[in-house]
Amino acid sequence: MLARGFCTYTVLDGAAVPVRKRRGFVEMAVARWSPFADVQSHVEWVGDRAMVWAWSKSQVEAVDGVESRPSPRRARPESLFRGEPRASGDELVTLEEGFEGRVWRDGVMTASCWWPQVPSLGEWNEFRRGAGLPPEAAAPVAVSSPLADRAWTTPKAIGVGEAFGRYGGMLALAAVGIGTAVVCALLVGVLALKVSIWQLDRDIAEREQSLERIIDARDGAMKARAAIDARIAMRPPAGQVELLALVSGLISGNWQLLEWKVPDAQTLEMTARMANPDPRAIVSAWEGSGRFSAVTAEIGRQPDSVVVKARILRAPLRKGTGK
Repeated sequence: MLARGFCTYTVLDGAAVPVRKRRGFVEMAVARWSPFADVQSHVEWVGDRAMVWAWSKSQVEAVDGVESRPSPRRARPESLFRGEPRASGDELVTLEEGFEGRVWRDGVMTASCWWPQVPSLGEWNEFRRGAGLPPEAAAPVAVSSPLADRAWTTPKAIGVGEAFGRYGGMLALAAVGIGTAVVCALLVGVLALKVSIWQLDRDIAEREQSLERIIDARDGAMKARAAIDARIAMRPPAGQVELLALVSGLISGNWQLLEWKVPDAQTLEMTARMANPDPRAIVSAWEGSGRFSAVTAEIGRQPDSVVVKARILRAPLRKGTGK
């Protein structure tokens, strides 16, 4: 059983996917969404929506620390054995290690977040906002639930006597309906029944073909998007003119550029002359700009020169523009 801290969680909408293709749809979606290279997952369907837990197989096996011990045939998240499903609302559930925040809509856990300790009011409200809920004025109170013998997604079995007591009227109506259907089938004849089945099969086949074209088109779009993302990742983070403008704005006072090197698309090395160079201030200004990391500044061969080396970062996207 997996502790919640080792899992990631999401909800997938499979309303447009035929039932027989939903397994492949989930596998493809999890492979694209999951941050793990050796991903394993557990899926629970509620109507047309899939609740998905994913984790790294190697990370989970490494936690045990016993290499000779065989891996379990099946791993399941601890979340499934704590608490009960709800129609709507939110809750904070105590796990064996840490705490899990949950948001429910229409019987589906639409959002989940794990904390090692009880979250602060700010952390809780940030989680609620991410799930589309307004902030609260008080910190949440954790609910302790014992570890259940079966998951809360498993339907509860009822006895035969209870079933007859609860559904006696419906069973009687069903018996009458079955008898009537048998009589009608004998009267109408086998030929009419075969015609109806043929028409139904043809309608199902036409609908499945339509859905298959939609899924194939989406698969092609996802592959094209992956190819575009790979090509974009190959572009250098910034051009030479942009880098010169950035450096000019980050170094204050009078200075003179002595040497400028870009060994590769992600690295910048420059040497400048200035009065009383302050390496610490240069490192702080460059890293604070958000465009450079791993910045080093050292006094050069001359006391009035400084050598700066840094890794170039790509400019962050501006919200609402995609640029």
